[in-house]
Amino acid sequence: MRRIILLAVLLFLGVGCYAQSGVASAQKFPMISIPETITEPAERAKYLGEHYWDNVDFATITESALEEGVVELITLFPLYDEAELKQVWSIAVKRSEGAKGGLLRLLAMCDKYLYGTSSPMYNEDAYRALLHVALLSESLTKEEKMPYQAQLVMAEMNNVGSPVVDFEITVRGGEKSKLSEVHSTVTILYFYNPGCPDCYIERSRLSQARTISYLVRAGGVKIVAVMPSADKAEWEKHSAQIPAEWINGYDAAGKIKSEGLYDLRRMPRLYLLNDKKEVLLKNTSAAEIEEFLSNIMQRKAE
Repeated sequence: MRRIILLAVLLFLGVGCYAQSGVASAQKFPMISIPETITEPAERAKYLGEHYWDNVDFATITESALEEGVVELITLFPLYDEAELKQVWSIAVKRSEGAKGGLLRLLAMCDKYLYGTSSPMYNEDAYRALLHVALLSESLTKEEKMPYQAQLVMAEMNNVGSPVVDFEITVRGGEKSKLSEVHSTVTILYFYNPGCPDCYIERSRLSQARTISYLVRAGGVKIVAVMPSADKAEWEKHSAQIPAEWINGYDAAGKIKSEGLYDLRRMPRLYLLNDKKEVLLKNTSAAEIEEFLSNIMQRKAE
């Protein structure tokens, strides 16, 4: 399937690249042309990644043209695995280093599109890959690196395959409970803010998802709803909105936010955890969790 998608996208890109080739307008990103002799989809993708920035002069490119190029590049990410993406970023970073402030411009644009909480192109994995490469650059001063280093520290926390950071919440009845004390084959961790429209929508989707609901009733899945705030009155005011079968609590000590245990810039936040409290899905959605669990059940039934 990935190969089919790859081929389709590259065929489209081939047309786009040739159409724009040689255009050196200040308003247009100077796209490259993929040689006609390169016909293998994987090789075309590799060539595109290695030469994407060939015609770009970071000293003269306008913000609008740079923005166009970054947005177009983001659409190509499905063509690359993690190692290939880092290579693409390495080439971009090296090219940007040729102009004073070039790397900072690239980082700022990618921050906007890949790490901005309101961006429809939000992609923490891709942004983290860029930071790993960019922060090794000697073209950035220690002071210039500091905000991006802080972002990388946060982005590296609670990643897929790693154990999540444990924390304590206060639940109904005033009892204390730790995430690590929730015994379940699968745990859905749901961070929310009271009165948040998107939180309400995602909560409804979790409640209505057929596989999730079935597994919750069967005891194979537990959902932990957490209000990451110490405001007990606010939590109690909205507590009835959380389904009774969910574990519902708030952060009475206020440590989740004050100590930066989780990236909660964008709410709601959903994590899917295994029985060891290792991350299966990070910053996910009810739809993705439903698909993930449905696929597991289907494979077991075969």
